Amino acid sequence: MYKYFSFSEHSLTNLLNDEIYMNHYESFNDPFECRCDIQSGFPERDESSPRLRDIIRAWGFEDEGDTAALESYDDYVFSLENTEPSIPHIIDGARISCFSKNADNLLMWSHYADGLRGFCIEFDPDLVLSKFSGNAFIYDVLYKETPAKIDTAVMAVLNDQVDYHEDAIFASQQEMKHLGKDKQAEIDMYEQCLVGVFKSNSEIYQKMLATKPLDWEYENEMRIICQTMLPDERGEFLKYPPQAIKSVIIGEKMPEKQRDTLIGILEKHSSPVILKEALRVGGGI
Repeated sequence: MYKYFSFSEHSLTNLLNDEIYMNHYESFNDPFECRCDIQSGFPERDESSPRLRDIIRAWGFEDEGDTAALESYDDYVFSLENTEPSIPHIIDGARISCFSKNADNLLMWSHYADGLRGFCIEFDPDLVLSKFSGNAFIYDVLYKETPAKIDTAVMAVLNDQVDYHEDAIFASQQEMKHLGKDKQAEIDMYEQCLVGVFKSNSEIYQKMLATKPLDWEYENEMRIICQTMLPDERGEFLKYPPQAIKSVIIGEKMPEKQRDTLIGILEKHSSPVILKEALRVGGGI
């Protein structure tokens, strides 16, 4: 994963400190950033809508017409009263850093690296989050014609299912420990269900915070997204281990003095860094 930089005090300071600056979405240049079509409230049981189907499946039933699910639906919905999350609150608390999957993107070098006068850092996605103690994940950006649809009722069900399966795993573990019962098969089942719930939650989070209009598809973007409790639009720094940097690519048009400064910083880097150069070849990089 590659991150493009102009040569600036901020980019050099972040490089020296092994940090990535995470922005509030309002600082980005896309006016449609994090715009969602939010659907709230639980549909009626006899509505037979796509939303009802999604809720029942999030509940763990494969068949949206399952008799047991439909008979218990109203009571289950009542138990989830006031648990639907606030999407604006989640989005407002997110901090985002943007990357590309490509190091030779002419438009990225032009827009974000000062027309080949800046540089590009190649990060190891398996290492870049290994030192961060918060809740952060890497997502591919989705490119769509319309804003993502986010259903708060489905999210409420998924969050409830996380609690249900975690409690069931704990209870089964206690029975094994104190009563000597063989509950491993049940634990494996609950853990498998939990993996599915986490995957569904991750997909919703990706749609919410990493969906952009098709016009931006040329960026081939990836994002690191972390959730914070910051009360305003200030950014946050994400600390990464020095070995998370695989290489640094210097733009061909970077002035010699700036080039020397950047190389001097990299020569003192605590982990070896491969140096490369982005050159104009024909009509591309």
